[in-house]
Amino acid sequence: MKAGIRFLSVIILSTLMGSMSAQQGPMGQRVQRTPEEVAKSTVEWMKTDLKLDDATQTKVYDVVLKYAKQSSEERQKLMPAGDRDAIRAKMTEITAARDKELKPILGDKTFDLFKTKENERRQAMMQQRQN
Repeated sequence: MKAGIRFLSVIILSTLMGSMSAQQGPMGQRVQRTPEEVAKSTVEWMKTDLKLDDATQTKVYDVVLKYAKQSSEERQKLMPAGDRDAIRAKMTEITAARDKELKPILGDKTFDLFKTKENERRQAMMQQRQN
């Protein structure tokens, strides 16, 4: 009976560990998404939440991809130094440039909705990290 319980415990523990490591890269690090993955997922939620038409989606994808590539390059340059403030400042600068380019494409009303939804998603992500 003890052997059966041990065996079952090992199976359950292995399953849990496998599912936890599937969400992270090697050594517990988060997997960095490619700029293309970032742009695609961003446009997907924007399409749904903001009800973008196909032409607007294409323009938005191009802008988001451009700035996702910039973010990725800057993060790779600045990460080794470990200066979080410098990284945060650069990401804020890149986001501001992205927003400046997105606003004329989306229009004032849709852009405001975009920023609201983006902030809601950010808050939800931060709350999820704390749990």
